This record gives sequence, structure tokens and C-alpha cells, in this order.
Amino acid sequence: MILLGAGFYFPVLNFLSGSNPLHPEDNFLQWSFFKEFLSDPWNLGVILFSLYQAFLSAVLSILFGFPGAWLLTHYNFPGKHWFRLLTYLPFILPSILVVLAMVLFFGNNGWINRALMSLLGTDEPPVHFLYSLSGILIAHVFYNFPLAMKIIADQWENISLKYLQAARSLGAGNTRRFFGITFPLLLPSIGSAFVLIFLLCMNSFAIILVLGGGIRYTTIEVLIYQLARIELDFSGAASLAFLQGGLSLIGMAILLRGRDRRVEQKSGIKIWLPEKLRERSSQAWFALFWIAVVLIFALGPLTAIVVDSFRKFENGEWIYTVEWYSRLFSWRENNQFLPSLWNSLRIGFGSALLSSLCGLGLVSLIAYRKGTLRRFWEMLTLFPLALSTVVFGVAWFHFYQRHLTETVPLIFVVIAMHALLTCPYWIRVVLPTLETIPTQWHSESKMLGKNPFEYGFRILWPWLRKTLLIAFFFSFSLSLGELNSTMMIADHTVRTLPLEIYGAISGYRFSYASAVAVILLLLSVTTFLVVERSLGYFGTLK
Repeated sequence: MILLGAGFYFPVLNFLSGSNPLHPEDNFLQWSFFKEFLSDPWNLGVILFSLYQAFLSAVLSILFGFPGAWLLTHYNFPGKHWFRLLTYLPFILPSILVVLAMVLFFGNNGWINRALMSLLGTDEPPVHFLYSLSGILIAHVFYNFPLAMKIIADQWENISLKYLQAARSLGAGNTRRFFGITFPLLLPSIGSAFVLIFLLCMNSFAIILVLGGGIRYTTIEVLIYQLARIELDFSGAASLAFLQGGLSLIGMAILLRGRDRRVEQKSGIKIWLPEKLRERSSQAWFALFWIAVVLIFALGPLTAIVVDSFRKFENGEWIYTVEWYSRLFSWRENNQFLPSLWNSLRIGFGSALLSSLCGLGLVSLIAYRKGTLRRFWEMLTLFPLALSTVVFGVAWFHFYQRHLTETVPLIFVVIAMHALLTCPYWIRVVLPTLETIPTQWHSESKMLGKNPFEYGFRILWPWLRKTLLIAFFFSFSLSLGELNSTMMIADHTVRTLPLEIYGAISGYRFSYASAVAVILLLLSVTTFLVVERSLGYFGTLK
């Protein structure tokens, strides 16, 4: 708890409630600043657009993920395990990879437009997906529909067939059974998915910054960045941060309360899809169509990154080459990739280790507690997710400049920042498994004369080792892709893979960005597969 307070709350709250770094005599946490900021129509427009795009993104993500949840609930088919893994892949990717994938696949010169230009025989791109609200929505749906699909499918698979069989015996048709029984039972999971995706999209930064298409599509997170780092208006940035944090905390409170109302039941038997296809079932053919749509939407943009990493524009035409990869791993003096790779790996492992140590202490404050006290501790540990990561980075930047610049290397500060940002996720992974341990085991171990070390080594470790491994690698993966807070504090001495990709995109060096992105993609996917394999491996040991 000391680490959380010192690492997160003190620097951030000291920045938000303290004096203006440019004018120490002024305290910018005043109602007059907040009132003046909200009286500006432009600022109000930014706030309303942030809420609007987050609302649309959440609704579209649920609409796109709902058929996938239906598919996973009702059908088994060859390769279903890998289909499930592939559809979850977009959600684990760093946001900067999503940005690059969207540009290469949906951009003016992307795969879709090139295919349409070839088909229609035109020289101009016929559709403009990106650099507008549509670009933001496409990227957010790509990023979040796996989350909606998973949350809804997990609930749908637990709905007992007894209700549907009873309704069928009473003469209720398929439509009436769905809207009268299934849909009401799914509403808690739909609501949870909506609130969670809404918060993620409201706090989105890299996607909005690159794909927003200009000042018209500025959101709260982007405006905080502009105010704090470009205009040096810390009063406006602090006001917006408090507003955004308040909205996020309200959403998290809804999630925590709604979680306890989920209905756990007994699932039914799934249908074998190939058999229904041979019977020419319309539902089965729709399921097959949806499998194809999801795979194209999920894998098409990622495939575009891989293919583009082997392309080079030379003598007026595109040629395929491995030159970008040879440049990445060459030892030339100005090669920024190898230092970026090394920094990303040591920041990732360091922050995952620190997050685990911090999480072990915090999770003990939440487990086995009930009611208001439990919600208080949960909200406290989740608060880093509620505040803008841009403000988090800016606050740490000023704290580092004032107190640590002469004593602590910057990379250790970045490791601490990433650990504190990933710690809430670590807790959410470990807490459910910890709560399944019977409480009487601790008292029984005391009666047998076992000390706390023996209890932890012989009881807790065998029970939690799978979950602890998953939480560690999940934290590592999140740290690998973290861009927002790192961008606010890192200088030329601490380059990471996301910063390298962002710089290449800003310089329109897309093929080089794709080559770096492939390396980051491989790291993310490898981490994901390690977690998945550990589930099977450790599951056989229990």
C-alpha cells in the first residue's frame, strides 16, 4: 500500500492539487479555473464529442461482438479453439499497432481501397474510412469487439436450457424465447461490456491522435495532452483530468456493483456446425459467414502489417525485400531499433516483477472482505485506470524533473510508472483465484503449527502458480505496448518499440514502422500463447 501511495497518488495528486509548475505562486485547483474552462464552447464540444464517440464505439463493439458470442455459445466446429484465440488477439495488441494496422488496411492507400480501385478502374480511392469519426469507430470496434464477445459469451454459455425448453413447451417461438428469456439474462453482461468499452474508448489516446483527422475530432485525452505538453496550460489539463477521472470512477462503480448480479447456471450442449451445414441450416450458414467476417476483420489488418514490412518503394514501383529487417538488426551507429527493443524488454520484465510484488500486498487487502470496505479497497486499487495516462505521465515528468533527475536513472522511473499502471490488471487476474481458496485452510495450518512461509509455499503457491504466471505475463504484455505515459516522460535515452513505431508513422515511414511492429506483434503474440499454454499445462497439474 505504501508503494501504491508513494508511486501513484503522491506524484499525481501533488501535480493536480499543487501549484502550477510555470507559476508556483498560483494554485490551479480552484473553482474559478474549472468554471472558466467549462464556459468555453470549444471545451464543452470536446467533452461532448468524447462521450459521443465512446458511446458509439461501445454500441458498435457490442453489435459486432454479439453474433460472435452467439456462435461460440451454440456451435462447436473444427479449429474453434484457435478461432477463439485469434478473435481475442486484437484486444491484447498495443494501441499503436492497431493504429498502424488501420492505416495499412483501411487507409486511402490501404488494401481495401487498392482492391476497389483495381475493381472499379479508378485512380482515386473510392472510400475514405480514416481520419474522421468513421476511422475512430472502426479502430475502436477492431480493438474492443473481442472483449464484448468474450463477456457476453461467458454469460450466454451459462444460461440453462431448462428455461428455453419450458418456454418451448408452452408454445413460445424462437423470437419470443430470445427476447423474453435469453436477452434479459444477458443484460448484465451486455451492460458490463458497454461500460468497460465506453471507459476504454473515452480514455483512448493514440487511436484518436493519429486517426482523428484533425482538430474537429479532438477528445478529452488528446486535449489534455495538447494543454499539458504543447500549450503548457496545466490548469485546463488538471480540470479535464478531474472530469475524466470522475466519469471513469462512476463507470467503475457501476461495474463493481453489476458484477454481483450475474446469474450462474448450467450450460447446454453445443451443436456440431459441419453437421448442420450438411443439413442446409440457415443459422449454420450464417454462423459460417460470421466466422469468415470475423477472421477477415481481425486478421486482415494484421496481415497488412506483415506484408508491408517486406515492401519497399524503389524506382517508381513497390518491390518485396527483407531490407527493413536487415536494417533493424544491423549494428550501424544510428540504429534506434536495438536500443528500443532492449529498453522495452527490460522495462516490461521489470514492471511485471514490480507489479507482482505490489499486487501481492494489495490483493490481501481486498480478498475475503465484503460490502463497503471491499468496494473502497477495490476502487482505490482501480483508481490508476480512472485517471488519464497522459496526466499520469505529465505528473511524473514534473515530479522526476524536480526531485529525481540527479539521483534516479529515467528508465527506473518508467519501470515504476508501468508497474503502477499494470498493477490493477494484475489484481483483477489474481483476485478471483485467490478467493476460491477455502478460508479455513489458513486456520487449519496454524493449528498444525505451520508458519506463514510454509502455508504460502505449500498451500498458496500450488494453488496460485498458474494465475500468478498469467498475471505476470499479462503485465509484461501491457508494459510492452504502453505508449501514452511513456511519451510524456521519456527522452532520447529511453526509446521503446511503441515510441519507435509512433515516430516512424509520424514521419510516413510505414514500411519501417511495419517491420518494427512485426517484432512487437511477435512479442505480444508469444506472450499471449505462453499464457494460453500455461493454462493447459498447469491445469493438468492441479
